[in-house]
Amino acid sequence: MRRVLPLLVFIMLVAAGELPAQQRRLGQGPRAGEVAPRRQQLEARLRQGLWRITKNRVGLTDEQMTRLAEASRPFDAQRRQLAVQEREQRLALRREILAGPTADQQRIATSLDQVLELQRRRIQLQIDEQRALGAFMTPLQRAKYAALQEQLRRRAEKLRAQRAGSQGGGALDTLR
Repeated sequence: MRRVLPLLVFIMLVAAGELPAQQRRLGQGPRAGEVAPRRQQLEARLRQGLWRITKNRVGLTDEQMTRLAEASRPFDAQRRQLAVQEREQRLALRREILAGPTADQQRIATSLDQVLELQRRRIQLQIDEQRALGAFMTPLQRAKYAALQEQLRRRAEKLRAQRAGSQGGGALDTLR
């Protein structure tokens, strides 16, 4: 299991568009509107692996897994949107901080406020998701599922931080 999770997190990063963006910067990615067949395969393997791990660790039936997929879809889309917005705000904040004495204090204040608001919205999204999952999962299953999500999120963050460090990132990379 410990060997599978790093692979799944790597695949999750690929599926989330993290690694293809790097390839596009290097001119190696697919053209606009083109979906790389390899990426589709990786995404399918990710879904299968996550399905298996989730089902086994959380103790869900096939019916519960189907309901989980249906219930999670809108939350996943919202979560991705919030992550993109938060990343944009953190990058704006980082730019201002790096400007040093010429930093625009109002932009910093606005970015900080927006980051906090996005975090509040993310927490509310988690609350709403837990309520929706409560319709077909036991509290123990919901707790296990939340722990699994958190574990995957932390591993993805750790991989991003390692990648940023290997690309010459500095201390402010934690703002990403």
